[in-house]
Amino acid sequence: MIIRRGRVADADAIAALHERSRAAYYGDALEAENAQLDRRPMWRRLLQESDTHVFCAAEDDSLVGFLCLRWQADGTEVELHSLYVDPARFGTGIADALYEQFVAQSGDRQAHLEVWNRNERAEAFYRRHGWIPSDRIRPGPSGTAFVTWRRGA
Repeated sequence: MIIRRGRVADADAIAALHERSRAAYYGDALEAENAQLDRRPMWRRLLQESDTHVFCAAEDDSLVGFLCLRWQADGTEVELHSLYVDPARFGTGIADALYEQFVAQSGDRQAHLEVWNRNERAEAFYRRHGWIPSDRIRPGPSGTAFVTWRRGA
């Protein structure tokens, strides 16, 4: 497996993997209109933003995971915007490798992310890496909140 910087040409593959992974953890909790949302424009935009960095995990020229991080304007804090793995590859170490890339990029700066409160796989992963849920929430699918987590807070 290699981890490389994402390119605009990766947007369609990233969007497809994003959709598959979301379907795996949301299941039937995701409203149809949200599940069918075309995420390709969002990924094309994110791949071009100067404060956003996308890294792709690939094997044999196939995308198996990706990471997206976004810097605050002053550079003091970073958001782990997305870390997704192809559901067929859950549990194979791809998420850990992408997370190591996040750590290499963010160093010891303050960091935050959001986790859907029914995504037990993500919660366990981030707890294992020293993240702590905060009391900051926002509405999410099926009445289940997104919870903001902080790294080592």
